[in-house]
Amino acid sequence: MNCSDGPPLFDLDDPLTSSILNITVEFKNFYKPIHRYLAVILCIVGLLFNSVHIWVLRQPRLRSTSVHTVLIGIACSDISTMVSYLIYNTRFEIFEHRYGYSYIWTGILVLHVTLSIACHAITLYLVVLMAFIRWRVMINPGSGWMRTQRACIGCILLAVWVAMLSIPTFLNHQILPSYYYLDENDKKHYLYQIGFSNMMLDNGCVLMKANLWITGIFMKAIPCFLLFWLTVGLIHQMRVNRMKRKLILHVKEDEKQRKRGDQTTYMLLLMVSVFLFTELPQGVIAILSAMYTQEFHRHVYAPLADVLDLLSLVNCYVAFLVYVCTCSRYRQTLLTILPNVDRIMSNLTTRQNTLVNPQKRDSLAPNGTKVIPQSVRRCSRSEVVNTEVTALVNGRESCTDTYL
Repeated sequence: MNCSDGPPLFDLDDPLTSSILNITVEFKNFYKPIHRYLAVILCIVGLLFNSVHIWVLRQPRLRSTSVHTVLIGIACSDISTMVSYLIYNTRFEIFEHRYGYSYIWTGILVLHVTLSIACHAITLYLVVLMAFIRWRVMINPGSGWMRTQRACIGCILLAVWVAMLSIPTFLNHQILPSYYYLDENDKKHYLYQIGFSNMMLDNGCVLMKANLWITGIFMKAIPCFLLFWLTVGLIHQMRVNRMKRKLILHVKEDEKQRKRGDQTTYMLLLMVSVFLFTELPQGVIAILSAMYTQEFHRHVYAPLADVLDLLSLVNCYVAFLVYVCTCSRYRQTLLTILPNVDRIMSNLTTRQNTLVNPQKRDSLAPNGTKVIPQSVRRCSRSEVVNTEVTALVNGRESCTDTYL
């Protein structure tokens, strides 16, 4: 790759710069053998988590909301990402072949390069869509964005938009023969590797630089900016709605109700923080690669490529883990569909009560009758569903609290 980068980015004669670049190379050599196995484990576990995530969101209790429809789209995009990374790390890292691969496997490698970038961008844009839907509904509870059909159309349009942006990335690579061998009949068999296409390398890599600008700005920076802006708008609208509720009801919100109302704020802040932490560095690297293509690729991108892949895989866990930790209705639905969960939770509750209050188990009343200790009331699944709204409104102990 011979691209005109203009003025040099690094002064290789400077001892500090040279030592830092050497540290990145040493880190790459140390981490690369670990990464290939760690990535496979993350992909397998992530596929399980996101499959459960889709299963839960498809339950009748949750599938009727547009936000959950977008979350299903995010989970499907994350599954595509992890399937692609699982194939890549298994075939091209663990079972690496130094001379090349068959034409089909090399074509799969080209698809992985394109699909991994596209799926990250689709996930990021879908998170933006989810934040936009919540923002519109908070302003206007009767908004048309509450309909799942409109959310589905939005997901499809965003996927098509990102697919169009990914066409230059696909054209950026081509399959090249790297090695051949003769069989017993003296017939040549070629092995292939991927390389940059001549079209992208002509005229000082102008098309490659343009593709990197598209990737960095349209697929990373813009959705991150929109996500940050919408999150700020959501937090502001939550405060406005809380003040309106106080003025209308003429009541002072207690600490428990305030914390319950802030759960959504914490969830959004956590999601935007993780997405910004994982996606913004990749956008900055893509933009710097467009400005200093050859030098930046050799000294920065190549040593840190595995770390960027790790961040992308961690990003695939965000939606599931955040909802499990912050959404009580999600946890309730998850527990109701898990096999034998009622029996397991009942046994755990009985053991805890026995350990905490052993002296009350065989206590007797003054008239000699046996007193059965008061334990946590267990509720059926239907009672959990029916009493959730009442519990949140009245603030009293309910089947929902016990079920969690």
